[in-house]
Amino acid sequence: MSGNQTETPTKNPSGKRWATRDFPPRDFYQEIGLPPFHSHLLYNRGIRGAADADLFLNPDARLLLHSPDLLPDIAAAVARLRRALDANERIGVFGDFDADGITGTALLTTALTDLDADVVPYIPHRVDEGHGLNSRAVQALRRKGVSLLITVDCGATNIAEVDEASALGIDTIITDHHSLLPALPASVALINPKHPRSQYPFGELTGVGMSFKLIEALYHALGLEWPEHLLEFVALGTVSDVGPLVGENRFLVKKGLERINRTQSPGLRALASSARLTMGAVDTEALSFGIIPRLNVAGRLGVADTSLELLTTRCEDAARRLAHQLAELNAERQTKTRNAVDEAERQVAAQTHSQGIPPIIIVKSADWLPGLLGLIAGRLADAYYRPAIAIALGETSSRASARSIPEFDIIAALRQSDHLFDRYGGHQQAAGFTIPTDALPELERSLSDIASDQLAEVDLTPTIDIDCEVQFAVFDQPNFDFIQSLAPFGAGNPAPVFLTRDARVLEVRPVGQGKRHIKLRLTQGGVTMSAIAFNMGARAREIGRRIDIVYSIGLDTWGNRQPTLQLTLRDFR
Repeated sequence: MSGNQTETPTKNPSGKRWATRDFPPRDFYQEIGLPPFHSHLLYNRGIRGAADADLFLNPDARLLLHSPDLLPDIAAAVARLRRALDANERIGVFGDFDADGITGTALLTTALTDLDADVVPYIPHRVDEGHGLNSRAVQALRRKGVSLLITVDCGATNIAEVDEASALGIDTIITDHHSLLPALPASVALINPKHPRSQYPFGELTGVGMSFKLIEALYHALGLEWPEHLLEFVALGTVSDVGPLVGENRFLVKKGLERINRTQSPGLRALASSARLTMGAVDTEALSFGIIPRLNVAGRLGVADTSLELLTTRCEDAARRLAHQLAELNAERQTKTRNAVDEAERQVAAQTHSQGIPPIIIVKSADWLPGLLGLIAGRLADAYYRPAIAIALGETSSRASARSIPEFDIIAALRQSDHLFDRYGGHQQAAGFTIPTDALPELERSLSDIASDQLAEVDLTPTIDIDCEVQFAVFDQPNFDFIQSLAPFGAGNPAPVFLTRDARVLEVRPVGQGKRHIKLRLTQGGVTMSAIAFNMGARAREIGRRIDIVYSIGLDTWGNRQPTLQLTLRDFR
C-alpha cells in the first residue's frame, strides 16, 4: 500500500470522482494484531476493535442467528400452522414475482412439504395482478380449498385483501419486511421486524429471510432441526433483494453460499450449468449476474411459476428443461432491455440542454414491457447519476418504475402527488406506481420541481470509494485469501476497491455481444494480471500504452473452467 491522501476531487473521463480512504489510526493496527493491509480493509468495513474483527472473520451462529421468538406474532403463527398440519388443512403460500418472493415461496413450500403439509404455492402475474396480495389470488386459492394463507415479501399493507380472505374462511399469516402503514391488516399474525411491537435486533432481513425465521420457529416448536439446505434459498433471495450483507444477513448468505457450492438441488445445478458457472466457486457476483437474472426473467416476460417450479423440482430432467427455458427467456430479455435502454438514452439526449442533464430523468414508451422498467430506470440512474423513472405508456393507464440516488428520496417525492396514483409504493431508492395516463403531465411537473429544488446545491458526480492504492505484487496468496474471507460482498459490505497507477497495457480486445465489454492484460511491477471492464466497450479507444485503474479482484468462474484471478475494472484513465 502507498499514500494516504484522498484523491484530488477532479472528474475522470468517465465523469466519476476517485476518493481514496485514509489509513486507520496506529493504535487500531496494534489492537487488531494483523498485517497493515488486512487491518486497513477491516477498518474500511466499519470494524473498530479486535472482538468485532473476530466476529466478522469467524461468524458465530450463537451471536448472529437471532431467535425468531423476538419477532411479533411468531407464537400465534406457529400455533396456527401446527393446527393446520394436525388437521391436514390446505395451506396457500403467496409470494411476490421477483427473486426474493420466489425464493421465499420455494423455501416455505419445500419446508412445509417436508412436514407432509398440503401446500399450494401462488405467484401473481406481474401485469395482470401486480405487486402484493390481490382479490383474484384470494378467490383462486379459496377455490382450491385453501384455509390458511401465508404471504411472502408482501401483505403488510393489504388490509382489504386480508379482510376478503377472512370472509371466505381463510386465515392469513403475513411475513413481510416492508414498511407498515398506521392501520394494520386483521391477520392471524403479522411477522415483520419493522412492526412497532418487534423486539428483533436485526431489521434488515429480506422477504426470504422472514420466511426462514417462520420455518425456524415452526421446526423448533416441533422438536426438529431445520434443514440447512434452506439457506440456499435465503442466500439467493437476500442477494437479489440487495439486502445489506451485515450481521445476520451476512451470516445467512455466507452459509447459504457454502451450501449452494455443494448443492443437491437439481434446479440450482441446472441454473449454474446454464449460466456456465463453476460450482465450488460461486459467489455473490456469480449469483447476481448468472443465476438471479434467470430467476427474475420469467416474472419479467411472463409468469414466474417457471422459476418456482425449477427451484422446487426434484427431477433432473425437468430441471434441465426449465433452466433451458429460462436461459432462452433471459437472452430475449437482454435484447429487449438493450433496445429499450438505447431508446431511453436517446430521450435523455433530447432532454439535455445547455444547463446539462435534467435533475430527474423521466422516459416513456408505449412499447416497453412493464417487467423491464426497473432495469431501464436502474441503468439510467447508474449512467447519469440522477433519479430516473421509466414509464410504460398505456391508453388510459400507465405503469412505471423508479430508481434513485442516495441524495434523493424517490418515495417521499412520489408521496407528494399520492392523489394522482391508482397505486404506488417502494422506498427511498426504488419505487413503482400505476397512474392514469392523463395525469402524467402533472406528475412530471411536480417531480421536476421537487428534484430541481432538492438537488440544486448537490454535486451530482458519482464517487468511487477506494480502499487503498496498491501494486499488483500485493496480491499474493495470503493477501488474496484474506480478501476472500471478507466475503460475501454486496450492499453494506462492498468488495474492496483498489487503485493501481501506471499499469502497462499488454493486450486490449473487445468481448461480448456488440463488443460491450473490454478484456485486458496488464503488467505492473513485474506482475501480469487479466482484467475485464464490463459495459465499457465504447471507451476502448481511450486505452493507450499505460493506464491508471480502479478495480476489485476476484476469481473468473465463467465458462465451467478452473477459476483464475481477474481484476474487474470500476474505472480507468
